[in-house]
Amino acid sequence: MQAYSPKVHIGKNSVVVTWPQDPDLTYIGNNVVIGSECHLVAHALNTSDGKVKYISEPITIGDRATIGGNSRIGMGVKIEEDAIVEVGSNVIPFTRIGRGEVWGGNPAVLLRKRNELADESKAKSSLQPIALLELNEIISNAIRLLPEEISDDLNSENCMAWDSLAKMSIAASLYDRFSVRIPAQDIFNLNSRQSIKQLINLHTDNKLPNSLETATALSKDPEIPINPELFPLYDPDQVTQVLARRFRESIAESDKKIIIAASFTAQPLGSTLDLWCRAFGIPFSVEFGEFNQLETTLLSPDSLFVNNINGLNVVLTRPEDLISDGDQDGFIRSSQLLDAIRSYVAKKKGLIVSNLPPAVSPFFYGKYQQVDKLRFWWQEKLEEIEGIHILDFAQVVEEIGRQNSQDASLEAIARAPYSQAVYQQLGITLTRLTHRILLPAKKVIALDCDGILWGGIVGEDGIDGIILSDDYPGRSFRLFQEMILDIKKRGILLVLVSKNEEADVWNVFNNHPEMLLRRSDIAAYRINWNAKSVNLRELSKELNVGLDSFVFVDDSPIECLEVEVNVPEVTVVRMPKQLENYVKHFSQLWCFDSCNITIEDTIRTELITQEQERRELQKSISNLESYLESLQLVVEIRTAQERDLPRVAQLTQKTNQFNLSLIRRSLPEIQDIYTSCSIMVLNLKDRFGDYGLVGAAIVKKNDEGLFIDTFLISCRALGRGVEQSFLVSIFDLAEQQGLKTIIAPYCSGQRNEQVKTFLLKMGFSQNQSSVLKAQVANAPEKLGYIKMQLRLPEFV
Repeated sequence: MQAYSPKVHIGKNSVVVTWPQDPDLTYIGNNVVIGSECHLVAHALNTSDGKVKYISEPITIGDRATIGGNSRIGMGVKIEEDAIVEVGSNVIPFTRIGRGEVWGGNPAVLLRKRNELADESKAKSSLQPIALLELNEIISNAIRLLPEEISDDLNSENCMAWDSLAKMSIAASLYDRFSVRIPAQDIFNLNSRQSIKQLINLHTDNKLPNSLETATALSKDPEIPINPELFPLYDPDQVTQVLARRFRESIAESDKKIIIAASFTAQPLGSTLDLWCRAFGIPFSVEFGEFNQLETTLLSPDSLFVNNINGLNVVLTRPEDLISDGDQDGFIRSSQLLDAIRSYVAKKKGLIVSNLPPAVSPFFYGKYQQVDKLRFWWQEKLEEIEGIHILDFAQVVEEIGRQNSQDASLEAIARAPYSQAVYQQLGITLTRLTHRILLPAKKVIALDCDGILWGGIVGEDGIDGIILSDDYPGRSFRLFQEMILDIKKRGILLVLVSKNEEADVWNVFNNHPEMLLRRSDIAAYRINWNAKSVNLRELSKELNVGLDSFVFVDDSPIECLEVEVNVPEVTVVRMPKQLENYVKHFSQLWCFDSCNITIEDTIRTELITQEQERRELQKSISNLESYLESLQLVVEIRTAQERDLPRVAQLTQKTNQFNLSLIRRSLPEIQDIYTSCSIMVLNLKDRFGDYGLVGAAIVKKNDEGLFIDTFLISCRALGRGVEQSFLVSIFDLAEQQGLKTIIAPYCSGQRNEQVKTFLLKMGFSQNQSSVLKAQVANAPEKLGYIKMQLRLPEFV
């Protein structure tokens, strides 16, 4: 195939002996050298059933790059500055060659960095200051000083903050950053910078040079992705080490805190919890209550918990601390603690409480039958308490194992009964629960078909030749489909993004006897030969869901890389080569975790189908007014009931476009303000079905008038006049209360400009940069084509 090219881009002083096959899709920088008989091909031909499909992706070659003769450069390749491709190499499509890297082979792989010897000698000469800097950072985080204030003269005798808890923090950080385990008997000898270096030397692998520099070298960052949503797929030790190096600098104490009250010494988990929270952008600092003062912390009117208004509070305990000689079953202390928990959550929702792990202490002499009975009873009672989140402490210990979970020395010396592995995993588990409470779940799973939903290639193997059965290896695909269907029940949309013939795919969905997914489970699809990044962008627009809410699933490294590069907002999950690990791999993700499943979640795919029917109707009607009238819209606006609060919380977390304040609130936070503010909700239905609860407003009186704290509507209800009807009801409420002014503080975000534009159109004025105001007398008009059912709050 030959093509005429209207343009070409070759930088200054470049020597190009070979002419690119796609000149208009090849970008060559300055001072580039490309040898003879090279093939730079920025397109590909895919053939299926005799049909030719042309796809292309630009090739980019950075300044001063060199490509040896007789090399092949595939579509979508990006070669950065000063890179070298050796003679006769085959660089496969969508490869990324970094600055100064040397690649070669078929397929080409990274061989080394340019000036490797010079870089190595430079690195060796700089190991000492880098290691010392990292050590200063660890100490400064523990004693709350600046790294530059750390010196050999500073120690535990002349620094009050360098106490026993600081030493435990230093030990935990050494484990997180370098995997250096300081034994319990030595932790309290971490008295100075010099003593820390000596203990690192002592406890680093004796087969290697014993030094702080060795620990630094051993902790070189493995290949861990930037996207934190993928961290659960990797070894937690490696991820924690990488995070410890990424977040070297301590951060200023946040006004939002995670406060942990425990019946044992829990401080060693703080380092991991802090690192993982920072990775997910959760701006919380970590603090600990007094040792074994759980009831006091829960009940005292001036406790850390009570004063932690904007944060999360955590209660950790274990069977060994509940069972005693005078309470051999543990029910007396446990009942007292449960009463304190109930009393606390009656005033403030959202407390995190651990279940009970197995007893692992070598100093515990109780009967394990008593422990099992207490653990079951405790779990049962916790599940009866509304307004708490249960932390699965038991799973942490069970996965690590009883013997590997205990640390007799540390328990005897510091009442810290668990191994570093437990503290680290407990910190990660607590981060996952925090993630679930504070961050919205992803909304869409974009699935490939061949190699993901079934084995083989349906276009080549046919419906009878693909691998899908109740026996291995086909069973792996059935189990994966089962899991996907379970995730769908949480309100996650399923879409297909597959390079296939559409008829072949639907033939499998409709007619293969082992297929669990059905066409009705799929909210939207792109089955074609286009780049998958292009298809994902189209699906994002069709579903009106941001790309950052998509999770793309594929087994092809090339397809995964193409999506990662061209739509970096999407979370890309590449499935493992071992089919039997599909379910385990995907189930480790946190991004589908959700605290509450609402009615709207369970029918989300059905709602999308209804929306597609509305679009078909719109195509058949020539003007917008006639279309809106034909929908027969009915809006119900009323005071929120308790059953509505989970959905209100979900809307605050998920709504980005039509959201006035962008305040994200958890269910406990919504429950807390339920009695102090009026929460109004909007339900919508039309001739095609019920949209569900799609809008919420939080309003209250103040000295100026009616204050709108929150005003939001789900994007799938926009463009029908619903937002105007909702605003009219707020004006009606203000008039009912005898108020003259409505105040609407606006928070500018990446995608919510339209709510400001709407309010200005409705008569609001912008007196300050972020505050919009309107006079109640100038209320917007009611829309005649919308039937309104209005039940306003009796008071605000």
